Amino acid sequence: MALALDAGGARSAYQVGALQVLLPELAAADQRPTLLVGTSAGALLTGALTATAHLDAEEQAARLLDVLGQATKDAVMQPLWRQVPVVALRYASETLGVSRFRLRGLFGTGPLGRTLGEAIDWDQLHRNVAEARVDVSAVVSTSVRSGRVTVFAERSPDAAPLPRPAAGHHRRYVDTRLDVEHLMASAAIPALFPSVRVSEPPEAAGWYVDGATRRRVPLAPAVELGGARLVAIGTGSLHPPLDDPERDRVEVDLADGAATLLGAVMDDPLRHDLRRLGEVNQWAGDSVLARHLDQHRSGSGREPLRVIPYVAVSPSRSEVLADIAMEVFRSNHRSLRRTLGDPDLHLVHRLLGSDSPLQGELLSYLLFDPDFFEAAAAVGRQDAEAWVASHPDLWRTEPLANDDEAEGD
Repeated sequence: MALALDAGGARSAYQVGALQVLLPELAAADQRPTLLVGTSAGALLTGALTATAHLDAEEQAARLLDVLGQATKDAVMQPLWRQVPVVALRYASETLGVSRFRLRGLFGTGPLGRTLGEAIDWDQLHRNVAEARVDVSAVVSTSVRSGRVTVFAERSPDAAPLPRPAAGHHRRYVDTRLDVEHLMASAAIPALFPSVRVSEPPEAAGWYVDGATRRRVPLAPAVELGGARLVAIGTGSLHPPLDDPERDRVEVDLADGAATLLGAVMDDPLRHDLRRLGEVNQWAGDSVLARHLDQHRSGSGREPLRVIPYVAVSPSRSEVLADIAMEVFRSNHRSLRRTLGDPDLHLVHRLLGSDSPLQGELLSYLLFDPDFFEAAAAVGRQDAEAWVASHPDLWRTEPLANDDEAEGD
């Protein structure tokens, strides 16, 4: 059974909340995930889940909360003021015609690397894979230069060989002994966080950024790696926002553009891929149609269609995490004392347009605040409980119903 954890930055707290509900439910049904695939913030959780796979489900969920609690802002990003000399040096070097010095991201993420090194038991992670408690642990990154989606995968000795997608899919799988650099590369949101140089394995060495940057089908790795059942947890809603002509006429600024871009990259692909999965399940269940489609697929070297039952948990409303982020920001970060103590979020808030309707959307990716974590995790638990209540045996095969998605998407 496969677990796919999608991108989300600080919004990964939502995924932790959902896992608090789903991990025990899956264990009770003897369906603990053994194929783990994570992208961006989901890759960090994949590392933590792999390292705790030897624990029972309740303890594993508790350990995820412990890891989340360590991911405060100081443990993830350098203060912006420490980046000022780097930015100044970069532009000075360009002015003088010296191009060797490069600025790779607005926020330094050295603290995140140290946190991952300490919060994840890497020796136990490798033991859990070697002893087949986890068959495959994989994280998705994007090559900066070629734009190729690269899946770094650590496999148990008895796991099937890695898939080799057709060249047109622009996706590759690489046998890897996972380490901090692979998780950092998967979570390096372009422009915000610096790109990461991966050194191992040598055949895949190079510079990488967030795995969500170029991937179009976020569920494909979990399916291609052999997942017979699939649990997908995202941080963007399965319900696109309703049309709002009046809101569309409101003046926009930099924050609106950035939030729209992040939503298109981080949220939309999972929603569309889940819809596609339900449709493919219907085709695979139609013996006549499946036979004709499989003949076509075999001609291009693709596997036959198969029905894949799935669980899909994401926020019930597209604005829910953004609203929480704005509420926590106003409560915790707008006073003079808090601003002077940690001016970074306030500065970003002002630079990107503090009155923007989508400001909360952008802040929700960067708000590494315990209060935001707690509230987002509570929403994740609520949505996972709602799925369990409406799917007593957990699984679904048919497409999301019309009333599961907003009109016009």
